[in-house]
Amino acid sequence: MKSNKEPVKLREKKLTNGQISLYLDCYREGKRQYEFLKLYLIDKPKNPIDRESNKTTIELAQRIKAKRVEELNSNEFNLISRTKTKTDLLVYYQGYISKYTKKDVRVLTSSLNEFKKFIKEELNQTSIQSRELTESLVIQFKNYLEFKFKGDTPQTYFNRFKKVIKQAVRDKLFLINPISSIEELRFKTDTGLRKDILSFEEIQKLANTHCPNSEVKRAFLFSCNTGLRHCDLVGLKWAKVTKTDVNVLQSKTNKAVSIRLNNNALMLLGERGKPEENVFTLPSFTGSIKSIRKWVITAEITKRVTWHSARHSFATNLLISKNNVKTVSDLLGHSSMKHTEKYIRAVKAMEEEAVNSLPNLKL
Repeated sequence: MKSNKEPVKLREKKLTNGQISLYLDCYREGKRQYEFLKLYLIDKPKNPIDRESNKTTIELAQRIKAKRVEELNSNEFNLISRTKTKTDLLVYYQGYISKYTKKDVRVLTSSLNEFKKFIKEELNQTSIQSRELTESLVIQFKNYLEFKFKGDTPQTYFNRFKKVIKQAVRDKLFLINPISSIEELRFKTDTGLRKDILSFEEIQKLANTHCPNSEVKRAFLFSCNTGLRHCDLVGLKWAKVTKTDVNVLQSKTNKAVSIRLNNNALMLLGERGKPEENVFTLPSFTGSIKSIRKWVITAEITKRVTWHSARHSFATNLLISKNNVKTVSDLLGHSSMKHTEKYIRAVKAMEEEAVNSLPNLKL
């Protein structure tokens, strides 16, 4: 006979600072797990604003609780082995990477390294069992990445982290899915993108400046004219290049794009090789970045330039030249227009700065 005991209870804990912390007390089949929600009530609310704040917080906590009850009562829950919930997530993460075959494996490895650092700093641990990963801890990791990095990096690392956790959910490593309620978790929109953008003049300056690696220089300038990433150029074969276009299956999105080659790109390609040969002979990503840094310093450009700056510059300079936004989105291989919005915001901010830079009139 099944017990009618409530499997998840919303409880309160009064903190020394006067706030009330909300947490879930989950109990099933003799096993108890606490999940602190990072949600706080105002003790003894004094005005309508405080009372409304408490009401909203409690409603959010109740929604999370309802989700947990649904998960605990699902058929899938009964199939989860308790042994699996003790799996070391860091070991699992590394195992996932070892079997990963896509070209963004370097980014996946970086996301693991940041998760390791986070676990060490937040929990003072060198390992974490899957049952220890709660939704609130996932949110803390997201905040940790946002505090530590700028630009697209926090979301890039977090998306790779979520990819691994989703697979762990499918492998039934969790009693409670730690990311089920945070799929729409948003990152700060201020990406600092403009710091990475090279103007036409700066790209010309780089073209006129010696680079320690001539292949890096040629490929980077090619990226400035096509928007292709380093990982897309590493394995680019001449068979994918025609007299007018370059055809690439983007390794990051697995989306096929065809990019029209302008005169600059055609000139940078040089003499055509055999179909099975690589168009560019590039060092590792780290080696390429080292060459770019030295090159940028020699050119006396003070911006923080990475390989992705070429892609950013390609998109932004197209928009500055008043090209259609949908066309730019298609050239970049974006799956949605929302990914192109950051470039639109950057252009608008640059235009606003240009207008505001005009000197004040003395009337």
